[in-house]
Amino acid sequence: MLPGLKSILEIASVAALIGSGLIHAGIFACLGRSWEDPLSFRKATLFGVSTGLTLWSCLWAVSCLAPSAYHQRLRKTLCVTLVLEVFLITLQTWRGQESHFNHDGPLNGLVELTMLVLISLAVLAMFLITIGSWFPRSLHGVSTAMAWAIRWGMLLLCLSALVGYAITWIGQQQLSQGLSATRWRGDGVLKFPHGAALHAIQTLALAAWIADRWKLSNPVALIHGLAGAHACWLIYALYQTFAGLDRFEWDTTSRLLLGACAVCTLMALALGARVWRKGPLD
Repeated sequence: MLPGLKSILEIASVAALIGSGLIHAGIFACLGRSWEDPLSFRKATLFGVSTGLTLWSCLWAVSCLAPSAYHQRLRKTLCVTLVLEVFLITLQTWRGQESHFNHDGPLNGLVELTMLVLISLAVLAMFLITIGSWFPRSLHGVSTAMAWAIRWGMLLLCLSALVGYAITWIGQQQLSQGLSATRWRGDGVLKFPHGAALHAIQTLALAAWIADRWKLSNPVALIHGLAGAHACWLIYALYQTFAGLDRFEWDTTSRLLLGACAVCTLMALALGARVWRKGPLD
């Protein structure tokens, strides 16, 4: 059984999502269409792989909480809602229709409404998992560093989801005014902040695993520092977007935020400098 996956439904859901993303990556590469083309297989690729990894991470996080029927319902909710969400996004691509901000006809409107309901149920489950993880001694079978990786990672995932709701609302308002649903004030990329910290749960968990394996002297401080770097990157993405700047179009504030991100990262990594000279555990 794969880590964190406790049933055939969970294994099948994660495998279907990641597998679908990889298959559509191959189709995308063969067709040679623009990455920014909303009707290319970019979304089918990204949402498949990204959602598959997110689902796996959330299921693993739940597995670190005390087993209960309540948590089992959360696991099933995540599997069903996220698989159906990505299925609808992929279906729209095959239909030659945009999956988001598409109200052209009743079917497209129904698909978008269904997607909103599905992702809202999934986000609710993520919030409940996050709240549960922050209770003292709620996480079992993991190190202190890994417990903090789960807490910060899930919190940043929830913040990313809230940003997703915000940019969706803004995009709808822009669209109603005849403006772009994906850009803000010219060059601001609305989807940028949504994805900025979306996968912190994976990067922080990987850092905690390395810290435990290499016996870093202060692994918890490492995780806090890297979580701070993720937060700075999220703030940077928010600033770039709502200042009307492209991802890497910098002004003074942009540079300060990037500097803060770099400082947090370097300070966190410096905690393990002495251990890296010793080599990994046997």
